Amino acid sequence: MATLNFEPIALTPNLYQLGTPFFPVYLSVGKKAMIIEGGTSATFDIIISQLAALKIDPQQIEFVALTHSHADHIGAYPRLRARWPHVKIIAGAAASKTMGNGGMIKQFHWLDQTIAELMQSRQAIVELPAPMDEWHFEVDVIVKEGDVIDLGQGTKWMVYETPGHSPCQLAFLEKNSGMMAIGDATGFYNPDRNAIWPNYFDGLDPYCDSIKKLAGLGAKGLVLSHNGFCPDANAFLAKALRITGEYHQEMLERAGNGDDPAGIIAEKSKWVKEIADQMPLKIIQQLTGLLIKLSQKAGPRPEGYFIP
Repeated sequence: MATLNFEPIALTPNLYQLGTPFFPVYLSVGKKAMIIEGGTSATFDIIISQLAALKIDPQQIEFVALTHSHADHIGAYPRLRARWPHVKIIAGAAASKTMGNGGMIKQFHWLDQTIAELMQSRQAIVELPAPMDEWHFEVDVIVKEGDVIDLGQGTKWMVYETPGHSPCQLAFLEKNSGMMAIGDATGFYNPDRNAIWPNYFDGLDPYCDSIKKLAGLGAKGLVLSHNGFCPDANAFLAKALRITGEYHQEMLERAGNGDDPAGIIAEKSKWVKEIADQMPLKIIQQLTGLLIKLSQKAGPRPEGYFIP
């Protein structure tokens, strides 16, 4: 597949951002190497080119660690597995169970293809990815809270369970560098617009609890599953929590005032599509509707709730 030239970005001497800004993955290098995030089919060839540019021996890459099992975060790793069978896939038990679900796989194929078409329409890729005969989403290594992924040469990633965006969401903290990969635990961030769309799809309380938990881990910088790197972890986490509170309160007030849910969905979906133009509108509409229901279910939160 012909692709545009996206250069790898060095975040630290041992951590690189690969993929595209909208759909990044991260390469951590010790004695062994690990890719964090599963990417999309459309970013696979980009990632391969970036690894070659960094002169990374594929045999050095031992793991792909998934933050969660949403379809826009797992599309490249079956292709990596097919090319490099030695690579082991790391995920939590909940993600492993989800990816063994036939219904999830059917939705994955639609969303993965739609994302590729959107990326092509935005000129992020030149050609659509070639189809695969077989897709294998098996997880090789199940991790849980407190586990350590040791890559050698002082590079160790601690595993934390952070549900809220999804029930299977994980975060990974490399304490020596202070870098923490948090998946979509804080929602969707667009740095150019300085905008955050809260994503408490698994419930407001677990989502906020996980952000507060992340804020207490002492990370210096955050690597996000969309749009890259935030150098001030605590400031960003506090901001994400505050904006979640504002969004939740707006949903409560508008629903309480009798606003037409269809109108709220249309308005919010239009805004989200402006800041997340490579996500399918159909999915955005479904999720904005879900957030209305989840805010109504959660109800009012006490004063100070949205402060880390």
